[in-house]
Amino acid sequence: MGRKAEFSINGQIIMAELNKVDRKKIYGWSTIEVFDQNGSKCKLAGLAEGQYVMPSGSSALVSLNSKGEAVSKSTLVGVNSDGNKVEKVPSIYDQKVILREASVDEYLSMAVKSVYQLQIEENKEALLTDLNSGKIYYFVFNYRADYEGDDAFLISNGNDVFAITGMKSDFEFIGLEDNEQELVPEETQVEDDLDFAMF
Repeated sequence: MGRKAEFSINGQIIMAELNKVDRKKIYGWSTIEVFDQNGSKCKLAGLAEGQYVMPSGSSALVSLNSKGEAVSKSTLVGVNSDGNKVEKVPSIYDQKVILREASVDEYLSMAVKSVYQLQIEENKEALLTDLNSGKIYYFVFNYRADYEGDDAFLISNGNDVFAITGMKSDFEFIGLEDNEQELVPEETQVEDDLDFAMF
């Protein structure tokens, strides 16, 4: 069993393990293999500074300070546009996750990043009853503590509970009025500048 997140809904606690729904497991995948003239399998490599061949996995990103020294990411501090320190959004495994009811419009305005299936042992039926009646629940999702959490919604397919994660998009509602206007073409006089003597 993996780690479990603690969800709170209407005073009821639901412990759930989140298993990522991998598209590869659903749809499968394909790979392309390349071989040289001797039949040996080729491996991907990169070219550094135009002269050094570096096999895959031999390079990495590193954060540097103003002196060019390597800095551990754990020592970095997040600040907002005003320069004030911001606190990290905790992981869903570090504290109780409070669910709130959300609207269909909120859910449909999200750009989906990942899907997780919840493995629930106790109180699953109560949650399924709510979800199957058309309710959608919202929470902030962070697999590990970070400065920005993802939006997440709990939905059901009738038998199982899924957490859909991503970022909500803010669409501007213009209105229901029909603002189309019929364009009437202007009558223009076409001058014939062709000199048929040229033919």
